Amino acid sequence: MKIAMLTRWGATCGIATHAELIAKEWIKNHQLTVFAPTLNSVKDWYHQVINKPDESWVIRGYEQPTSIGQSGWIDDRLWKNDYDVLVVQGLELMPIPALIKIWEKIKAKKILVVHEKSLPSYEGFYKLKFDAIVCFDERYKSMLSKRYPPDIIHIIPYPCHPIVKGDMKLARKKLGIPGDKIVLFTFGRQPQKEYDDFLRVVEELSKTYNIKYLILRSDNKWDRNIAEFLDIRMGALPIEEIYEYLHAADVHLIPKSHIPMVVVSSTAFQTLGALTPIVAPATQHFEMLNKEIVKYRNIKELKDAIIRLITDEDYKKDILNAAEKYVKENSSKIIAKRFIELFNCL
Repeated sequence: MKIAMLTRWGATCGIATHAELIAKEWIKNHQLTVFAPTLNSVKDWYHQVINKPDESWVIRGYEQPTSIGQSGWIDDRLWKNDYDVLVVQGLELMPIPALIKIWEKIKAKKILVVHEKSLPSYEGFYKLKFDAIVCFDERYKSMLSKRYPPDIIHIIPYPCHPIVKGDMKLARKKLGIPGDKIVLFTFGRQPQKEYDDFLRVVEELSKTYNIKYLILRSDNKWDRNIAEFLDIRMGALPIEEIYEYLHAADVHLIPKSHIPMVVVSSTAFQTLGALTPIVAPATQHFEMLNKEIVKYRNIKELKDAIIRLITDEDYKKDILNAAEKYVKENSSKIIAKRFIELFNCL
């Protein structure tokens, strides 16, 4: 099968995009061409970090506009080459007026993968007709059914990074982390105010437990006070190295603020496979995860969750067993296969 993808390409804080996870499975058995935004058009975009050379099958083939509805350049190989399937991800971030002009020239079956948090108000978004629309869960489907026929909307869950088990002692030795500490870990470049609950609780716990909160900032910035219980490190690391930190940690803390939209946490789905227990706020990002992670609604629940994970091995084991089961059922390999099954039915 000859597949073309029109999508952003490049990791965010070490986390591969949905497109990258799927593409790396497709390329094993199919002909794949990825049309990604030009480097110049994404150089100032917060969510795009290019930290490695593009693969041979990636073409920097369109200009990402600064706002929805702007036009821009598109590589003519998108419609001059023959493809069986065209997969579009992140349509809101593409030169839609230019796509509308050449849309009928593309003879492939067209599939839209929806990442948008809400229905765009820009009407040009809906002028591009698709044979199928893929979303991650029922929340997205309910939203999309307001503008698209429900019978073309298909749910295929967000893919998980495959399970990678590690050795805590070896990871800590390699990373220079004391073996006698209880280590809580956060990585990324979220707004620092989102760490407030974690910092407050860890400060309280440090009075009772030999605890260290290790924060890896991929934007190389930290403006808060550095207390004794903190270990602040800098660097935008690839996922393989992030997994080493996760293997060294007792608990993975994910900060996310509430937003009134339909969203998922790519961080959670791509770090479940480290089998380090995750604690996160009960926001929309984690609504589709239940027993696989621990969610909290207030400071007391956060504190109780951390204490229980570091003192109750049976509870921790139950969380990790659920996480492992979820990852095995929704690995990038399995999700990529589900897409192929959909393509074959169109």
